[in-house]
Amino acid sequence: MRVLIIGAGIGGLAAAVALRRGGLESSVLERTPSIHEIGAGLSLWSNAVKALREIGVESSVIAAASIVERNSLLGPTGRVLSVSEFAELTRDAGAPSICVHRATLQRILLEQLPPGAVRTGTRCVSFNDSSAVLENGEVIPADVLVGADGISSVIRAALHGTAPPRYSGCTCWRGILHHPGLLPERSGILSAAGGKQFGVLPCGDGQFYWFLTHNAPQGTSVSKQEIVALCRPWASQIVEIIEATPESAIIQNDILDRRPLKTWGRGRVTLLGDAAHATTPNLGQGACMALEDAVVLAHCLSTIHPAESALREYERLRIPRTSSIVRDSWRTGLLLQMDQPILESLRDQFMGSALGKHLEKRMLRNLLTYNVPKLQPDAPQESA
Repeated sequence: MRVLIIGAGIGGLAAAVALRRGGLESSVLERTPSIHEIGAGLSLWSNAVKALREIGVESSVIAAASIVERNSLLGPTGRVLSVSEFAELTRDAGAPSICVHRATLQRILLEQLPPGAVRTGTRCVSFNDSSAVLENGEVIPADVLVGADGISSVIRAALHGTAPPRYSGCTCWRGILHHPGLLPERSGILSAAGGKQFGVLPCGDGQFYWFLTHNAPQGTSVSKQEIVALCRPWASQIVEIIEATPESAIIQNDILDRRPLKTWGRGRVTLLGDAAHATTPNLGQGACMALEDAVVLAHCLSTIHPAESALREYERLRIPRTSSIVRDSWRTGLLLQMDQPILESLRDQFMGSALGKHLEKRMLRNLLTYNVPKLQPDAPQESA
């Protein structure tokens, strides 16, 4: 069986690795001219690390990442409102939670594939049955076609129409800063106030990943100086982190998602990652879900026949979980992006309360303890 994947992002590359590990032939088409290192940090919770374990790269990724075991919620002046400890939860889940540079994860996945498995500079514009139709008219046949081509997926559009993504109401800046000792070990921080969030996580090798969200019209673009100005009323540490980050290392994106679909594919075609379930980043589960998808897809295709039945089982297993996460992430964003002082005060009090912490822990347990199926039982890990 030959599986053709459209898109060489994290989900597409992970799917190619997982399929080959499951004994299936896979190849990837990528529209950009080359696989180049872009992006900022990625939070990979225990559920995603267990998926990395199944495709044989867990130890390599952890070695290049930072383990995160607690997160402090701060007020805008830097006062600690609450601390979430999840070391015990990650132990119960069976894997640590980490933060890694996106480019590092991309490189590790790409290194698992043989030369020629990824074809760049190849733009897919449609499909016919399970064959990819390219911009130049070339048709590439396959037994199974997987659309892993992101939130603006061509494959999704052909299956479900061309409705635009949903704008969350806020834009986001992300940056990487090399600053050993910036935070306590294995710790992150989050501050939310006035329609803004600011978060920092360690992401390996003395690096820190930070993000800033701000309620703004879609398409808003500002300079680094204006970003700093947005945070002037906040704790000085936040302003210093942004000021110390080279402008070339700051990426801006509007925060978008797509409403969950009831079905993903048809015939021998399906979707994966953001093409299937683009989510806002408020639960840190976007890349995690794509990694889960990759393993579940490979498991279904290697154990269920014919391919159509395998794809429908993959979708049956994945749609309820991913749809729930998309909805919960959207609601969490509405809560964190509040811009009304009275409601913000009530939110902060609740999040620091015993009930708030209990509900947060229950949600995290549901996310982190999810187990992907085994691809190769007791398969050895690669050396770090």
